Amino acid sequence: MIEMTYNNGLENEEQPKNYKAEGDAFVKNLKDSSVYCRQFFFDTEVTDEKGKSKKKPCQIASLRSKLVFDLKREYGVDVKPDDVSTILYKTLWSEGSWAALNSYEGKSSFFAWLKKVAKNAVVEALEQEGQIKDVGSKTMGNTRLALLSQSPAKCKVVIDDVLGDSKYSGLLTAIYVDRLPQEKIMKKMGIDNVEFQTTKKKAENSLKDALLRSVEFSEEDILRSKKNQMVMVSSEFMADAARWYQDKVDANVFSDVFGTGLSNEEVRVKAVEFLYNFSSKLDWSDRDRYIWRRRFIEGVAPEDVAMEVDRDRAWLDTRYSRLNAKFKKAVKEWWKTH
Repeated sequence: MIEMTYNNGLENEEQPKNYKAEGDAFVKNLKDSSVYCRQFFFDTEVTDEKGKSKKKPCQIASLRSKLVFDLKREYGVDVKPDDVSTILYKTLWSEGSWAALNSYEGKSSFFAWLKKVAKNAVVEALEQEGQIKDVGSKTMGNTRLALLSQSPAKCKVVIDDVLGDSKYSGLLTAIYVDRLPQEKIMKKMGIDNVEFQTTKKKAENSLKDALLRSVEFSEEDILRSKKNQMVMVSSEFMADAARWYQDKVDANVFSDVFGTGLSNEEVRVKAVEFLYNFSSKLDWSDRDRYIWRRRFIEGVAPEDVAMEVDRDRAWLDTRYSRLNAKFKKAVKEWWKTH
C-alpha cells in the first residue's frame, strides 16, 4: 500500500473554525424566537423610507436557490422556493420538538449541514408526491467525485473535514487543492502511472465512502450520480458526424460506428458513451476534461462552467476553444483509422 506525505505549505494557517458555537447560536435563536424563525425560513414584506413595500429575502435564500437549481438539474423538476422553505421548516420543527435541529453536532458549518437536510427532505417529499421516482441510495459505484468543479478552498475543506489525517489526504490535496500536474505528483511519490492511477482510485473511493457515511457534511455539490453525466449530445458533434457521413442518404449516419437498426434514442446514448470514452483517452488534465465534457457533451452554459472551475468567462471560452480544436483533430484522426 502506497502512502504519501505531502506538504502543501499550509502548516501555519489558523486552526479550523469552531462551527459548533456559531451553529448552536442559530439553533437557540430558532427555538427561542418565532419572529427570528419566520425571517430565517421565509421572505418577509418590509416597507422602505418612501412607504413602498418590498420583499426581504430570508436567511436561507441562497441555500434555497441553489437547491432549486440542483433539483432542476438532477431530476428535471421545478420546485418553488416557498415550498422548499415550508418543507425545511416542518422537517426541523418536528411538531414543536425541533428534533432534527438537535441532531446538529457542529462538525461542519450550520448551513452546510442545513443544505443536506433540506435536500433530503425535499427529495423525500417529491417522491411521496410522485413528482420524481424513488432515486434509491447513493453508493461508491453509482457516484463520481466532482471536486474539480469546486474551488481549491472548498476542496481543502472537504478533504480536511471528511478524511482528516487519512493516508490518502496528501494525495487528494496535491490533486484537487494544489492542482499539481500528474507527472509532478508521480515524481514526488516515486511511482509510475499505473501505481498512480491505482492509488488515486483508492483515495477517491475512500473519500466517497466517507462522504456517503457522513451525516454532517453536505456532499451534493461534490458527489454526483453517474447516471446524470450522459444528459445530451452536443449538436456540434452531431453536425460534424453527419457531414462525415453525408454520402449515406438511406442509412443511419452512425450505423457503421454504433451498429445497425438503432433508434434515435439508442444512437443518442451510444454517441454520448463514445464521447465520454474517447475524451477519457486524450492526454488532458482532469480539469480540461471536465471543462470540455461540461460544455460540449452536457451543454452547460459557459458562465456556469467558469464559476465551477473558479475562472472568469474569458479564460473559460479560450480554454474550451483550444480543447475543442484538439478534440476535433483527434476524433478525425480516429475516424480515418477506424
